[in-house]
Amino acid sequence: MNLFPKKKKLINPFLGDSNLKFLFQQDTYESFYHFLKDPFAPHPDPNLFFLTDNFREVWNSVLQGIIEKKGFILLTGEKGIGKTTLMALVYLYLTTNGRKVKAIPLFDPPHTIEDLLRVVLRNLGFPAEEENKSAMLSRLDEDILRRSAEGETVALILDEAQNLRKEVLEDIRLLANPDPRRPKLLQEIFVGAPQFEKILKGRGLWILNQRFEVRCRLCPFSLEESLAYIEHRLNRVGSSTAKVFTPRAVYLIVRHARGIPGALNRLCQEALLVAYTQLKERSDSADVREAIAHLEKSWLGRWRLRGKIRFWLSENSAER
Repeated sequence: MNLFPKKKKLINPFLGDSNLKFLFQQDTYESFYHFLKDPFAPHPDPNLFFLTDNFREVWNSVLQGIIEKKGFILLTGEKGIGKTTLMALVYLYLTTNGRKVKAIPLFDPPHTIEDLLRVVLRNLGFPAEEENKSAMLSRLDEDILRRSAEGETVALILDEAQNLRKEVLEDIRLLANPDPRRPKLLQEIFVGAPQFEKILKGRGLWILNQRFEVRCRLCPFSLEESLAYIEHRLNRVGSSTAKVFTPRAVYLIVRHARGIPGALNRLCQEALLVAYTQLKERSDSADVREAIAHLEKSWLGRWRLRGKIRFWLSENSAER
């Protein structure tokens, strides 16, 4: 009797599955496709920035609105269209071109006007004290007057404006200068989805709606712009659309993304990752369909571009 039987040769169960061979490759997603870096990464990258006529027009409107102290500025657009990216770039431009700007970004809509005032005052360097609304408004007015005399502009950026409560919107005009003879010292930029414009037309918000002197909207890319966007980002990392996507794959991506830059990034990256797991040189329509299915059913498919910029912008605002 053999007490020490010959050991069976171990067989790796993954090696027979072409879909899992990528686990044993040394390449990364970027190196496999010979990218200098990830062309569709979620974080903002100035080297990959794609400028359209609409973006340029909105950029100029918001920028001039702040510089000329228009007071109330409205920026709307679909989710993933680039609203937060635009505001971050406006802020960068203002702070790197000799202009003193104190930006106060609010990404979580406050429940009350008192909550909003406390956040604003904390960003201006005041301790978080339990003061009443009247006292906080007086303190804010005094500080903005002082900063204005010193040549500094205070810009309050209210993101996700469509989620602000009606009561807060009704009171928010109190932050603006009630005296029309004095310049509008506090710049209030409302950034939200297109439905925010309908909210402003609702009962009780007529006065606030009339105060917006600058109104602009970021629009989805056209078909040509969507194709140019993908090609541009791939060119910037040393590749091209034809090298990594089949024509049918690009068609499906563009059709499903509906001109939203964030959606184009998500789909392109996910489709290439699906192709990479199969060690395919080009992503095809089957990969895109799998990417779409995965992104639609998985919370992990949510885009994190906004979160990256929020952290960056908040950090820079806190330093000023």
